[in-house]
Amino acid sequence: MRLHIFLAVAALSSAPAFAWEHSFSRGLDLYSATDGRATIRLVCDPNRVYGGTETMMLIVLGGNSDLTTNATLTFPSGETITAPLVHSRLSKRDLGDEVWQPLLDSLRNAARVELSVGANTQTVDLGEPVAFSCI
Repeated sequence: MRLHIFLAVAALSSAPAFAWEHSFSRGLDLYSATDGRATIRLVCDPNRVYGGTETMMLIVLGGNSDLTTNATLTFPSGETITAPLVHSRLSKRDLGDEVWQPLLDSLRNAARVELSVGANTQTVDLGEPVAFSCI
């Protein structure tokens, strides 16, 4: 099952885009925003096709898509969320609602985010806020 999700996410284009792009694959809503050498992807399972536990964020920074370290996302609202990346993933299942929900709410309302992973920091322009289907 995880292989299907990985393949669906890998199918997303990595071409530069300065706003969220949306696609639908195998019952999952896939959102992607790329700015420079940073990409943020959301994999949403709103209809619980995979049990609702595979909702996650994937982060690629500087071409590295296998990051295992802490990630900090700082939003214009002042909200700052730090969580452990595991193979470039922040998953709802691992983070729990107390971290996942504020992260998702901040993404739904932000036009940009400052992303810090390890020693690398980049501001990512997200474009217009999106009402993601993630729950």
